[in-house]
Amino acid sequence: MPVETGEDHVEKRLSSREASEPEAVLRLRSEAALLVRLANLGITPRLLASGEDVQGPWHRIERIRLPTLAERLARAPLDPGWIERAVAVTFGALATLHEATDASGPLDIVHADLSPANITIDDDASRVVLLDLDLACWREGPPRDGSFRGTIAYVAPEIARGERPTPRSDLFALAAVFLHAVTGAPPRSGPSLAALLAMAAEAPLLEDPSLATRGPGHAALVACLAHDPALRPASARAVIAMSKR
Repeated sequence: MPVETGEDHVEKRLSSREASEPEAVLRLRSEAALLVRLANLGITPRLLASGEDVQGPWHRIERIRLPTLAERLARAPLDPGWIERAVAVTFGALATLHEATDASGPLDIVHADLSPANITIDDDASRVVLLDLDLACWREGPPRDGSFRGTIAYVAPEIARGERPTPRSDLFALAAVFLHAVTGAPPRSGPSLAALLAMAAEAPLLEDPSLATRGPGHAALVACLAHDPALRPASARAVIAMSKR
């Protein structure tokens, strides 16, 4: 998906190949519609303009001038205290996303592609903005065609198996992101997408639960990484409560 960055905006369009794919067209329209619903929550970029032309749909969002977590990880190891604060504020933003409503009721949002590149955090770890909701599932979003889309290093096993994402899938992905922050390495790597998909679908991500001994915050992350979604916390709000015990 071509992205053009300006001084104060980011513009997203479809590639010529994507413009011929109905699902890609629907996903880009869906992201714009969802950003309108989320405009007042402060956890996603503001939609500045949107439309359609001969190349298909496009939209322009505000440029978020905060480093992504991917950029921070590339610079140097992260301070444990900063990570702890970042975990709390990011799960708080995720809870706000999952709980979002409009006049018609719950929006039923699942981000479905949480990764270090899609999370921006300020230097104090007090503000988070979540990026790239074009893969998000929500009340008015398009149906999924079953093909894998996302970031394989962090994806929940049920998504790797082709199942529909749920809020607990986001809990897994976000915990995997912070596992990367704690250890300094992506939680999954491999020679091919097919091999990684098989690994993600079948093999538990966290074989060693020793992270849980580091305190309640780490124990909450470990709980989110359960291979079986039914064994994960019920919500992002529950994760926040667990980390305070």
